[in-house]
Formats: sequence, C-alpha cells, structure tokens
Amino acid sequence: MSELIYIGGVSGGIDSQAAARFMLNRYGSARVVLVNSDAGGNEHPLTIEHIDWYSEHVCPIEKVNAKVGDFRTDEWCEKEGLDPDANLTFPELARIKGRFPSRKAQFCTEALKLAPIRRWIEEHYPNGNYARFTGVRRDESPSRSQREWQEWDDYYDCELYNPVFDWTKQMCFDYVKHHGEQINPLYTLGFSRVGCAPCINSGKDDILNWATRFPEMIDKVRAWEQQVRRTFFAPCVPGMEINWIDEVVAWAKTDRGGRQNNLFRILPPPSCESRFGLCE
Repeated sequence: MSELIYIGGVSGGIDSQAAARFMLNRYGSARVVLVNSDAGGNEHPLTIEHIDWYSEHVCPIEKVNAKVGDFRTDEWCEKEGLDPDANLTFPELARIKGRFPSRKAQFCTEALKLAPIRRWIEEHYPNGNYARFTGVRRDESPSRSQREWQEWDDYYDCELYNPVFDWTKQMCFDYVKHHGEQINPLYTLGFSRVGCAPCINSGKDDILNWATRFPEMIDKVRAWEQQVRRTFFAPCVPGMEINWIDEVVAWAKTDRGGRQNNLFRILPPPSCESRFGLCE
C-alpha cells in the first residue's frame, strides 16, 4: 500500500496557513497536498494574491472551483435547467437557496468549500489512502469548542486532525511568522476575517473596514442583494427586522447600541492597524 497522504484546505486565512505549516514540518511536501476552493467570487483580490504567493514560494496549492452539481443532484439541475458542471458563485448559491447564508444556516461552507474539495479528493485519491488536516480552533465559536486533536471525519470518511485546535489566533500568527512566511496583507489592515470579503459572520469592525478601505466590496454586496432580492446579512441592526447593506454600513459607524455616530469610527483608517502585532 502506498504511503498515507495528508490533505489540508487552504483558505488564505492564518488558521489554515498555520495548519499547513504544521503538516509540512511533520510530513514534508512529498506527503502533503494542499487544496483551495474559492468562495464563489466572494474573496478579495489580496487574498487570491496571497494564495498564489504561497503556492509559488512555500508549497503548491491545488485550486478547485465549486460547481452547481456539488450542491445539487444532476436530476435537480436538469429539472431546473441548470448545468451541474457550471461554476457555483456566491450569488447563484443564494438564488438557489432563496436566501444568503447566515451564522445559523451557514450552507456556504459546505457548498463552496467542503463539497468541491471532497469531489476533487475522490477524483484524485479513489483508494481512500489519505487523512485530512484543518485549521479549526476551539475558541472560534461555540460549535467548535469541543473539537479534538484527532477525530473521525464522517463527511470525508477519513481520519481528521486539527493541529491548532487549542491555539489562539495570536499563536497561529506567531508560528507562521517564525517560519518566515508571508501573511495575508488584509490582516495588517485590521481585518479579523479574510476568507470572504465580506464574510456573512463579519462583525461591526470588519464591515466598517470593508466600507472604508474597499467600498467596491460593499458595492458588490449591494448588487447581489438586488439580484437575489434578499439581504446579505441576517438581522443585526437594532430595531430592524430587515437590514440592507447600506443600513448595515451606517450601523457599523455607530457606537455600541447604534444610537449615534462615533467620530473615531468614521475617520480615515491608518495604513496599518493589525491587532496581532503585524505592524512592527
């Protein structure tokens, strides 16, 4: 039997990069396979550039595009007049579901990340002689708080390892910096989430940062909302059951409670404002 292959997903974020570095240190590039599935056109160009840099200078990354058929059966696609081999974009995913993803219904992760990578793995490693690594950390969310170093992955039907499961985000940055690797430059601009631009789980600070530094990302979301006729963000503006993107941005400029604008929140941001010691 051939040697076990270790497969890791790379999103452009620090957690998956730290996990990839752990894999390379332990097993070497000959037994490590890194895969990236894009977010259906919802990444920032700097994230795409960072993934390309990593693939060229650290370890090659296989790129996979989500397809409609990864998310829906061929029979369903035929009934709806859709091509199962067509690329599945973020707004098309929302149109199919009739809504955008949310924290409580985060179907974007499976449709745009997990399912396409599973298809790719099945095509390239049909013998099943592989294990998976992730950059999942316990302190990311309540749903991940019970994750362990080693688990069984029912979705991929293989062993699963979470090498940074009990690390802090700062530890991930320190680990990657120690090995001399470039870090996604969006982190140096103050963003806490960089996989999507924006993420449906973005907090107030990230939303304001997107609107201030990269307003074209807000323009993109506004166009998607008009196309799908649903809001990108789940209700988050106090006192409003429906909040379109411009209302969310206005709310992001306010203090806690959303009652009045904070001058310091609407001033031009500094050239570097990382909270992880990246501006030294």
